[in-house]
Amino acid sequence: MQTSSFSSSYRYFAGLDVHQDTIVASVYDAQRRDFCDHAEFAAYDAVKLRRYVHRVQTRFGAFICCYEASSCGYVLYRSLQELGVDCSVIAPGSMPRQSGDRIKTDRRDAKKLAKYFSSGLLTACHVPDEQWEAARDLVRSRTALVTDLHRPKMRVLSLLKARGHVYRSKKPWSGAFMRWLNGVNLENDSDRHVLRTNLAQIEFMEAQIREHDEQIAHMAEQPRFKKQVETLQGFRGIAVLTAMQLVCELGDIRRFGHPTAMMAYLGLVPSQRSSGATIRYGGITKTGNVHARKALVSAAWKYTHRPYISLAMRKRQERCSARVVAISLRAQHRLYKRYHALNSKKAAKVAVTAIARELVGFLWEALQPDCAA
Repeated sequence: MQTSSFSSSYRYFAGLDVHQDTIVASVYDAQRRDFCDHAEFAAYDAVKLRRYVHRVQTRFGAFICCYEASSCGYVLYRSLQELGVDCSVIAPGSMPRQSGDRIKTDRRDAKKLAKYFSSGLLTACHVPDEQWEAARDLVRSRTALVTDLHRPKMRVLSLLKARGHVYRSKKPWSGAFMRWLNGVNLENDSDRHVLRTNLAQIEFMEAQIREHDEQIAHMAEQPRFKKQVETLQGFRGIAVLTAMQLVCELGDIRRFGHPTAMMAYLGLVPSQRSSGATIRYGGITKTGNVHARKALVSAAWKYTHRPYISLAMRKRQERCSARVVAISLRAQHRLYKRYHALNSKKAAKVAVTAIARELVGFLWEALQPDCAA
């Protein structure tokens, strides 16, 4: 994310409150500090949008607009770009909130967007192109499937437990668990039906996950992603899936001028509440991209073990440059020592989160040459 900044040549700023069926627009005159136009038209209607843009341009000249990021996606952004209108997609969390404001309407929201936008108080999201967005949605779909798969698995375990069948091992859903499950005999026909239904759902969802994995692996070989994915796979705890998650969520790494900016984008920097001589630090901010943050924290757990290069990692590093391999080895030694130093004072989860934050710096360093190319 980046703080919005605009050319002084713009005088008119339009705020668009976008919904599924309608778009409410307000134009703010920064010179007169007043609103000069209001309109409402149908969403996803290219003709209506073109007419609105033409009317505003005819009446006021060039203008710039913005709308909040939502489930409506970037269709409106791309349509406005095609019409020659500069547009920004605003991070909802950057909108200033007034505690005493108890009135909310579409027009008021559009006016707030336009006014705050003209003052540079809003933060613009990074907008991926269509290919990048499709890759990101594919990876997110796979993550959603894994989350949904947990439910039928828990229903099976709950049913078995309620009928007196408890698997004593610590790792259910392994090969040994499935052999044990095949030997379970449920007396009631309804119970057997429920068990078969959930097992069929589990099998179907696991097949879908495998198909997603194949598609993600195929996409990782495309020239658009290949070099960055190979670089990331040179690090411990990062295989093709995690690498694609990070590449798709972070986008163009060149927009982060310093690793601390990337850490802040991922919400891995500590929160702070300071006043005067009193300085208080809290937990991480958890702002920004939650998908990439979870992937990084998951990878960071690997650095709690002694530095080691497995055969699979050695094979992945064959596709990396010597510089990336050196950075990866340096990261292992640094983060392993750092984790155990922190873990002697703090909980393991807190220490791993700090390791994930430092891992960002190593990844940022390794990715710089690839992005510049």
